[in-house]
Amino acid sequence: MKLLQLKYFQTLARMLHYTKAAEALHISQPSLSYSITELEKELKVPLFHRDKKKIFLSPYGECFLDYVDQALNILDKGVDHVHAMKNATSGVVGIGYIYSLSTDFIPKIVDGFKKENPDNIKFKYLQDLHSGLVKALKEEQVDLILSADTDPSLVSVPLWKQELYVIVHKDHPLAKKNEVEFADIIHEPFVMLDEGSALRRMLNKKFEEFQTAPNIVSEPKECAAALQYVAHDDGIAVLPDIHQTSLMPVKKLKILTPGFVRTIYLSWKSDTTLIPPVQKVRNYILKYVIARTDKGM
Repeated sequence: MKLLQLKYFQTLARMLHYTKAAEALHISQPSLSYSITELEKELKVPLFHRDKKKIFLSPYGECFLDYVDQALNILDKGVDHVHAMKNATSGVVGIGYIYSLSTDFIPKIVDGFKKENPDNIKFKYLQDLHSGLVKALKEEQVDLILSADTDPSLVSVPLWKQELYVIVHKDHPLAKKNEVEFADIIHEPFVMLDEGSALRRMLNKKFEEFQTAPNIVSEPKECAAALQYVAHDDGIAVLPDIHQTSLMPVKKLKILTPGFVRTIYLSWKSDTTLIPPVQKVRNYILKYVIARTDKGM
C-alpha cells in the first residue's frame, strides 16, 4: 500500500467521478483506475460500487475513508511541523556539561549568545559526569554536551586543552612546592571523582602505568565537592583549575609528568539533524572558542 494510492482513493471518494478526480490529481484516468484496482486487490474488498453512470462508496470504502482521512491528516501535520522546525528561529536548546565548566565557561557562552542573538532561544541545563551526559544526549534530554571524553556514536569536536593540577591543603607538606612529578603523589590519600567521570578513567590509567593502585579516601561526583574534601585536609586531588580553587585553603601544583592535560569536546548525536536553534548555539560555541584561542585561551 503506497501513500499515493491513499491520496488517489481519498480524492476519488470525495468526488465520486473518475475523470474529475484524475484531472484534480493531474494523472490519467487509466492510471487512477489501475491504482484503485490494485488497492482493492490488496485489501481484498471492493471500495466502490460502479454502474454505467456513476460510482459510490461501498460500506468497506466508507469505513476505510475515515482511517485514510485520519492518516493523511496526521502526515500533513507532520510535514507542517518539520517545516516549522526547519525554519524555527526560537525554541529550547538543552546543553549538558561536566561540572568544571559550570562556573566560568557555560555562563559566558550563554550570556554572549543572548547578546548576539535576539531570537527567543531559551536554554535548559544538565550538569553530570561524562557517562550521564552521553546517556542524556542519546535519550534526547539535551541537544549538545561538553565533556572531557568522546563516544563512538557521537560527533565530537575538540575545543581546547585543559591542564590538570595536583591540589593539596595549604598546610600539606607538598604545599611547599610549586610543581611535582606524579610519582611523588601516588601513595598519598586521594580524593578521586566518581567512576563515571572521564577524569577518573584517565587517572586510573595513570596509576596502572605506575603499576600501583590509588589510596582513595572519597569519591565525589564533581570538582567543587572534591575541593571541599581537600580543603578539609582529607586527601589530595588531581583537578582542572576551576574558579573555587582560589577561594579555598588549598594550593595548586603543576604536574611535571607528561600527559596531565585533557581535551574538552563539544558533542552531538551523529544520527540527528540539528534544528536551527541548536545549530546556532553549536556554531556560536565553536566561534567563541576559536576567538578565545586566538587571544591565548
